[in-house]
Amino acid sequence: MPCGRVLSCTQTTPRRCAVALTGNGSSRVVLLKMSVLQGLSTLSEPQCLLLAVQYATESNINALRALTALRESELPLDLVLAVLLTFLPEGAEPATYVEYLNELATGARHPGDDPAAHLDIAAVEALSKSQTKRRRKALELLPLVHSQYDAELELDSFSHFLIHRAHRIDSQTGLLDLVPQLIVPFLNHSEYLRTWFISTAMPLLRISYEYYPQGTAVSLDEFASLRGMRALDFNFSNLRASRRVGVDTENAARDMKGIVAPWICGANERKRQRLSSSDRRASITEQPVQESSDWDCLFQWLLHTSKEDLPLVTAIISEWDGPEDMDLGGFEEGREYVDEETQRRVEMKYAQTALACLYLVDTNDVGALQTAHTLLMRICELLNHEPPPDLNVGVESLPTYDLTIPILQDATSSLIQEERLLASDNDITKPDKSTLRIIELILFSACVLLTLQHAVSPRAAAKMSLRDDYSEQSSLLQKVLHTLTSGPKKDSDQWQTIRSKLLWLWSWGTNMHDNDRHGQGIFGMLEKTTIETEILKSLIEGSHFPLAVQIYVKPAFGEQPLLQSEVEKVVIAAALNHYDNASNGNRNRGGMKRCADIIAAFAPHFHKSSRFQRAQALLSATHAMSFYSLKLEHGVPFQPVNIRVTADPLSLVQKLLSQNLGSYTKLDDFVSIGQNLVVSMPSTILDDNKNANSLDATALEKKKAIAERRVIGMAIDAALEEGDFETAYSYVVNRLTPTASPSPAVSTSSQRFSFDSNTSEKHTATSSDTDDIAWRAALRAGRSPSSTPSHSRFSTTSGRPDLRRLEQRMELLSQALLLAPAPALEEVLTEWQACEASMTHLLAQETEAEQRFNDAADRKLPGAFDTGSLPSVQPRREVGRAAAEESPMGLFDVARGAAAAFSKSAFPLRRDARPSSRPEESPSARASAEVSDEDSLHGSMHGSMHGHEDRVRKRDLLANTATGALQSGLGWVLGAKPVGEQGR
Repeated sequence: MPCGRVLSCTQTTPRRCAVALTGNGSSRVVLLKMSVLQGLSTLSEPQCLLLAVQYATESNINALRALTALRESELPLDLVLAVLLTFLPEGAEPATYVEYLNELATGARHPGDDPAAHLDIAAVEALSKSQTKRRRKALELLPLVHSQYDAELELDSFSHFLIHRAHRIDSQTGLLDLVPQLIVPFLNHSEYLRTWFISTAMPLLRISYEYYPQGTAVSLDEFASLRGMRALDFNFSNLRASRRVGVDTENAARDMKGIVAPWICGANERKRQRLSSSDRRASITEQPVQESSDWDCLFQWLLHTSKEDLPLVTAIISEWDGPEDMDLGGFEEGREYVDEETQRRVEMKYAQTALACLYLVDTNDVGALQTAHTLLMRICELLNHEPPPDLNVGVESLPTYDLTIPILQDATSSLIQEERLLASDNDITKPDKSTLRIIELILFSACVLLTLQHAVSPRAAAKMSLRDDYSEQSSLLQKVLHTLTSGPKKDSDQWQTIRSKLLWLWSWGTNMHDNDRHGQGIFGMLEKTTIETEILKSLIEGSHFPLAVQIYVKPAFGEQPLLQSEVEKVVIAAALNHYDNASNGNRNRGGMKRCADIIAAFAPHFHKSSRFQRAQALLSATHAMSFYSLKLEHGVPFQPVNIRVTADPLSLVQKLLSQNLGSYTKLDDFVSIGQNLVVSMPSTILDDNKNANSLDATALEKKKAIAERRVIGMAIDAALEEGDFETAYSYVVNRLTPTASPSPAVSTSSQRFSFDSNTSEKHTATSSDTDDIAWRAALRAGRSPSSTPSHSRFSTTSGRPDLRRLEQRMELLSQALLLAPAPALEEVLTEWQACEASMTHLLAQETEAEQRFNDAADRKLPGAFDTGSLPSVQPRREVGRAAAEESPMGLFDVARGAAAAFSKSAFPLRRDARPSSRPEESPSARASAEVSDEDSLHGSMHGSMHGHEDRVRKRDLLANTATGALQSGLGWVLGAKPVGEQGR
């Protein structure tokens, strides 16, 4: 039936309608529908609303469509949308009501083909007005605008309804996959709705259903409320979680393009949502700062994440081409969500972020360097620059600092602090050719250090280059070389490469450098000579002597890494370092062997060097000392370094003699040790003082003479300590002779001990030091007591050992008189007089015994000798000796014969003068030879006593010598002139 007829039917009277209902069946249906429509027209506005709520609750879309179309004036669009939002079940398939929603959105409401068939007004028709009013008042309709979008004042109600409906579907049912069915058909309704779906609904749909269906679910309400870093953390959370369980980075770019980039498309909408009416004015000043806040947050997130997961960030940057590279699922339909100006600015910020990530690489393994190198190549690709070389290139192919702008001159390490890396005024992260070359050099510096077995992260290398800390760079250089020398042994080619790499780290391949630096590289604060010196030390430490000689001692033409004086000092210092750390003085063991090897390797190239000569002398002395046991104070064993720290190294010889019994018999060995010690001057070998390092021949011989006499004196003391008077006597007689023989005249003796009245200093033919040592040694031997005389077979007059000991002591004292200075003569003469008194007493006893023997012989008749009755006395002495020796000689009686003492030699007991020492003979051999000479001499004296009555007695010779010396000394005191001058 046409609609017109139905409507006209509704205007007939009830009676006529009732009559019509009594007709056939079809007529009755028509009449019934007409009755429903007539009843619908009589419903009040509240009743229509209640009926719409009922239809919405029942998901009766057809009835709702008919109701809203037939009573459009009572059910406006906003009210219908509110009813649908509030009462239409969220689980209803959007396909069932999308067409109806489209009619509402377009305003072309249509009741359907048979609206009366779907309408049922019985539920509300019977309600009274009061009931209707009460039920209407009880209805609570939801607002069309979702609370998160209340700032979108210009958004139409239908768009608000769809967004709110999408949130309701997800929050009430969790069926987020129903949202696209609801929203996609209306994307053309408004750009806001399209942007909202692309930036909010679609990323969450991909996370929850496509990319990570097993991940943690989050509601649309929660996701839409995320801002800034929190949103980015959630967007990448599933990717980060998969990285923690070992999943590769293959999905990194996918998530960037399909989740994060679409989410950023809603930046403007989210920004407007933050601008509520209460703080709109305050946020006006923040507008420029927040213009690209989501992009800035993304770059900050990438920078921060690179510290923890550089491969992840590298994978994102390597496969994401920037702000225009988005996967919007085709819903954008050719729209550009980033304008050209913003895109250009964001692209530069993107490149700066990638560059800044390299300055935060704080890992020093090979994988991190490879990843950083990959990222650097990607940055060069983004900026259309030449890519860097491979990390494993040779030294000759390493990049060079070829920049004309000193970009690092005013740069400081504060520029690479994380919060400043992305600043627009940061000169070292602005993406251009210069900054790329700098980070390339820093990255390759870390790589070169890794090949030198010292891992340093790119961030640490950058800090070192910017900090310009001399001590830090010096410490790193020493650590690198220490690691190389202490590790597996390397050949010469490897060390050549090592040296080239270290010099590249110093200069970065250029001769240009900043004003406050010596080189441009990370070792630039060090001088080049410092680098070369440390390399030379390492070559020596690694026993690469030929290579060290080739590079530093005999360099190629035009190359002179170090001056020869510097090389010499480094070599000596390296050798002495091993010497000081040696625990044994044997040159064939441990540190001593290393020291000797170094000296032997370089000495031929420094044959005029006094340092090398002194070092060789020190090695010889130390090696010789190693054959003796020696302990220092508190029982500490002797070590070679003790020689270097001892102010007087010769004092160690004295300890050797005292701690090794019988060692004094090896006099030549100890003299050699002492001479080498004084020649080497151990504590000053490394001093730069020229006087300390010069070895003048005259001064050298003087030092040796002093050392020899000191050692002889020590040996004499050691012999006396061990009770070996004969050896001490032999050393004094044979080794402590005057260096100049006196003339036969008394004047010679006087001149030898003459004094200058102006200076009152003694002028002698030898050094006062050597003479002082000599006369004191002779005096100590002459003081040796006679209580335990040695059983010597040498005696001039008898076989009595006590007389022999006295004769030897007096001879030693006479030697002391010849060597002693004038102020010490009285001390020597006092000892000499005591010996003379003892000698006189013993001789008087012997004379008395001889007299008794003679008297007893005279009383015996010829042939009646009774030898058994004779007293046990010495054999008969020469006639006249007793008379001559009855009384002791006075002090000036001794002085009268001083001249005769010097007519023979400095030793009265020997007729023939002999050298003071025989280097080719041992001390014991020399002593035996002297004793033999003295024995023959004494024998001849006995045999010719009666034929030479004018012979000068030995006692007289000693007396003459002593008194002559005393006369000259006392004569100076009394103002007397020497005998020679008186004669003249």
